[in-house]
Amino acid sequence: MYSDPPGDARASHPFHMYDEITAQPEAVRRALQESQEHGVGAVRALAGARRIFVAGCGTSFHAAQCGAWFLEAFSAGKLEARAVQAYELLTYQPGLRPDDVVIAISHSGTTTMVRRVVDRAHRSGAETVAVTGFPESPLAKAARYVVPTGYAEERSWAHTVSYTASLTTLASLANDLATPEERLDLTQLPDVMADALTLEEMARRVAASTLLAERFREPSRIVIVGAGPNAATASEAKLKLLETSYVAADAFELEEMLHGPLAAVTQDSLLIVLAPAGRSTERLSSLVWAARELGTAPVVLSGSDNADAFEEAHRLLMPDLPEILSPIPYVVPLQLFSYFLAAGKGINPDLIHRDDERYRAARARYE
Repeated sequence: MYSDPPGDARASHPFHMYDEITAQPEAVRRALQESQEHGVGAVRALAGARRIFVAGCGTSFHAAQCGAWFLEAFSAGKLEARAVQAYELLTYQPGLRPDDVVIAISHSGTTTMVRRVVDRAHRSGAETVAVTGFPESPLAKAARYVVPTGYAEERSWAHTVSYTASLTTLASLANDLATPEERLDLTQLPDVMADALTLEEMARRVAASTLLAERFREPSRIVIVGAGPNAATASEAKLKLLETSYVAADAFELEEMLHGPLAAVTQDSLLIVLAPAGRSTERLSSLVWAARELGTAPVVLSGSDNADAFEEAHRLLMPDLPEILSPIPYVVPLQLFSYFLAAGKGINPDLIHRDDERYRAARARYE
């Protein structure tokens, strides 16, 4: 895994990030194959766990949050799974035991805190599972079980394809823990990802509209809201905007949004709502109506099954699939939006300031 800008850095569209976003259908297909081939031991360990801790940093932590949702949902609540930021697990989590399992997620397999989490788990006698794009990495060599995501070619520092590959791997492991009657058909996911990519032009238009508005006023406040497993999707979208466009963006869980942050929404805000058909449709519709009262028309990602609940919004129709799987395709239009926003600002979204000596010096202070 590289630590500096790639030697083949590009000066214009398509940047590496774009190629990697569009590579996701095949990457998801590969992740499903890898998890079935290499996940048997990990599934067996997870099935016998007292508790499961899913750990990562940055994008991998958002994958961990979704992974915890997958494990509890697919096991019908029989498993207790908790997502913990790797540093917090390493530093503050008391009492790991031999009957716990730690899933450590790192695309590169070199993330320092994630690697140390595995060491701590071993000292406690807990089982460890590494989810990584590099099966020969230090993390993989340290863990008891390794489940490769199948994708190691990522060139952009704004991780996109490695994120959805990790989500797919975690969903596949969790699905194997479901009863045969409740198991989902995950073979549809590559086609679902391809369908999500058809929203590219809509994502480009939202980015262009945002850029046009900024020419005539202060930069728009961008707020992304999700519920259940898509609270993590909102956080991942916020991270991509911060990394690629260096813009001010916020992400909130639905009910938290309604209890305070809504006060900062104005007619100049860009509010993006993640609304797959599921348990939160009615409550998300209330948020959209509240935003309309404030003079802003949210952009809503919804399924066709619940699109009628958001008639007062700009709707981007996503493929219909179970809500628990929605974080995998729902992040795609948000990745495209952050990409086109960065490109429209004249920013190379691959670099996340790794070409700037000031940021190199800043990283040296903690790496």
